[in-house]
Amino acid sequence: MKQIKFLNMQLDKYFVLLMTTVLFISCADFDRNFEDERYLSVSHAEANASAGGTIGLQALDGAILSYLRDGESGTREFGLKAVDLGMDLRSNDMDMSRNTHFGSYNNYDNIILTSGNNEFMWEFFYKVINNANGIINTIPDDSPQEALNFKYKSYTYRAIAYFYLIRIYQHTKADDSTIAIPIDFGDFVGQEKSTVGEVKQLILDDLTLAYNGLETYSRPSKQEVDANVVAAYLARYHLTYENWAEAEKYADIAMKVGGVSSDVTHGFDELSLSEVIWGSEVTAATSEVYASFFSHMSQINDGYSGWNHFKTVNSNLYDMIPATDKRLLWFADKDYGSGVEFFPGTWTHYNITPKYTSLKYICQPGPGTFIGDYIYLRNTEFYLTKAEALARQSKDGEAQQVLFDLNTNRDPSYTLSTNSGQSLIDEILMYRRVELWGDGVSSFDMARNSIGLNRQDGRLNLVMPGADLQIPALDVKMIYQIPLAEVDASN
Repeated sequence: MKQIKFLNMQLDKYFVLLMTTVLFISCADFDRNFEDERYLSVSHAEANASAGGTIGLQALDGAILSYLRDGESGTREFGLKAVDLGMDLRSNDMDMSRNTHFGSYNNYDNIILTSGNNEFMWEFFYKVINNANGIINTIPDDSPQEALNFKYKSYTYRAIAYFYLIRIYQHTKADDSTIAIPIDFGDFVGQEKSTVGEVKQLILDDLTLAYNGLETYSRPSKQEVDANVVAAYLARYHLTYENWAEAEKYADIAMKVGGVSSDVTHGFDELSLSEVIWGSEVTAATSEVYASFFSHMSQINDGYSGWNHFKTVNSNLYDMIPATDKRLLWFADKDYGSGVEFFPGTWTHYNITPKYTSLKYICQPGPGTFIGDYIYLRNTEFYLTKAEALARQSKDGEAQQVLFDLNTNRDPSYTLSTNSGQSLIDEILMYRRVELWGDGVSSFDMARNSIGLNRQDGRLNLVMPGADLQIPALDVKMIYQIPLAEVDASN
């Protein structure tokens, strides 16, 4: 807990621009321009709020959003998408070709308490929590709705951070009485040894407050949090902890945001895509170039993936995809040599592209540019969440229909499933693995379903040396050790 207190005291290191500068900028200027907002402090926002304004609060909200996008300065520390990529590389479904950046996630080397990746994740999420606390503790409950909206958004950020932390640092199936992670409410007040149950309750309380508070709020863009974003995280939460009726309820809300396109080759690099619920715009000014998601995932760019740090799909999962399913286009169907133009108008890639390499995430327009938006939530996930929640409640007919509604947009030959019971659940889970490949979901799905790691399953795609592991579902290696800096500071 002392280490977390230290992070709290260091906030001004990250927010140093004087609030007086902000007071001369109109609210409209803050709508989408987050790159400077991360340098504002809680104290400045508090002074502004006490004067009856919300510009400072809007700036601090933007600061949190920019930090979720940017993270820290390391090549593997580009915010929330870096964590999502790392978690996927711990799953059964994504492999790397060689041990380089993110390799320590793939071979489970970074679970130890002295790992830099481990320390990044811990500090990243607790900084989000501390910054959210700064807003939550600044705004009285009887404030005008305009100010309260920022408080509800911060409840969301805090809940998201704790939701990641509790699943990274403790088994999803752990009993509620199991000691977990510290809870920090700000102002150096918290619980050093909170239980799983206490953290889960905090997450649920925060998300519930946020959802109820933001129900009538209309956000200016998909970069900001609203009730639909909160509903998506409530759906994830309830699915994780097997509250099936609640998972169905909130998934139904989230899946109705936007629409589902039959086009699957757009690259998932634009917030304007109809299925995007929440994400962050990346511009030339905010792109972190090689330290970015698309550098590591876009095969057509001259980033880490394009050089030869290929990310590949488990060939066994690839073979499960029907021949008529357009999602097959997300992965190379054979070994390609150099000079291939995978998508019209993009770079003719200079390197080889092995079979099974990811082609799902494509950052336009080609070499040297990494201006792909970051997508955090898509509505297709919640079609699958609702379908699974319905099937878990033995509502097979309804579950079949929801799965049909999604899959017919991906596969024109898909017919209504005739599976029932566990067979239907298994079908839904298979499509979750396909549809959400690379979205940061797969290892968390493994944990909630008590599935261990098995990379000795006869797969044919490239597996990094040392990563052909077998680890049981509840093995200690499946969770991270609390970092040494936090352990030392708490003693």
